[in-house]
Amino acid sequence: MAKVLMFHRVLPEKQITYPNAYSTFGTLISQEFFENVLSCLSDNGFQFVTVSELTRRTSTDKLVALTFDDGYLDNYEFALPSLLKFNGTATFFPVVNPCKDNTALPLDIYYQCIDEMNLSETERTEYITGTTKRNFYWAEPENQMKMLNSLFKTLPQKNKVSYMSAEQLKELSDKGFEIGSHGMTHSLLIADYMNKVKALNELQKSKQWLEAITGKPVTAYCFPAGRYNAEMIELAKQVGYTSTCLVVHNKNEKEVLPSYDRIFVKPNSLDELKTTLGIE
Repeated sequence: MAKVLMFHRVLPEKQITYPNAYSTFGTLISQEFFENVLSCLSDNGFQFVTVSELTRRTSTDKLVALTFDDGYLDNYEFALPSLLKFNGTATFFPVVNPCKDNTALPLDIYYQCIDEMNLSETERTEYITGTTKRNFYWAEPENQMKMLNSLFKTLPQKNKVSYMSAEQLKELSDKGFEIGSHGMTHSLLIADYMNKVKALNELQKSKQWLEAITGKPVTAYCFPAGRYNAEMIELAKQVGYTSTCLVVHNKNEKEVLPSYDRIFVKPNSLDELKTTLGIE
C-alpha cells in the first residue's frame, strides 16, 4: 500500500533558532534530516510519486508521495534542492492568500510572539499544544488576528517567515512537481464558523488562482489540519478535485474521492518512520 508523508517547513540546521514553536509542534525539520529521509526511502526501493499519480496507479506497493503543507518559502529554498538531489518529486499544498499577498498566516505571527517571550516550559506547552492554541486554531482567521492583540502585548513589526510567490509556485510546477490547494486562508472546513459559501470560497477560489498561475489543472486538495467531513469531500468533488489529503480517515465512511491518510514526519524521527514504513 502506498504511503503519503506530510511535511511543512525545512531549514538547514544552522538556520534553526531556539526556542522554536514550529520545531516543538513538529512542523519544522532540518534539511539534513529531510535528506536522511529521502536517502532512506531511496535506498529501500521506494518510488516517489505525486498525490494525483497515486489515483492512477493500480499497484501501489513501494510508492511514496511526499506532501508539503502551507507553501512556506523554505520549501522552495531548501526542500526543492534536496528533492532534486535525490530525483524525488512531491506535491505542494500552498495556502493562497499569503502566497498571493506576500503576508503570513495569523498562526505564524502567533508562533513568532511565543518564541519572543520569556516563558516557562509549562507556559510554552500551553501556548503550542494546549487550550490556548486550540481556541486560537479553531477561530476564524479574522478573529485570530483580533485574538493576537488580546493574547500578546505587542506584535512583531516584521514576520520571520515568508511564503512562496506565484512565480516560484509556477517554477515548481514547470519542474514537474504537483501544486495542489490548501485553501485561501487555512480555514478549517468543519469549524463552527464555516458554512457552504465560505467553504466554496476556500475550495474554488484557491483552485482557480493556482490554475491561473501554473496553467495546469489543480486536482488535489489538502484539508487544513486534516479536518474534514463527508459533506466537505463531496463539495471538493463538485468543485473539480479528484483526490484529497487528510491526516486520519474518519471511521466507517463511504469514500467519495480517493482520500489519503498521511504520516506526520516530525523532527529527527527516522527510526519511528522506518517502523511505520516497515523498514528494518
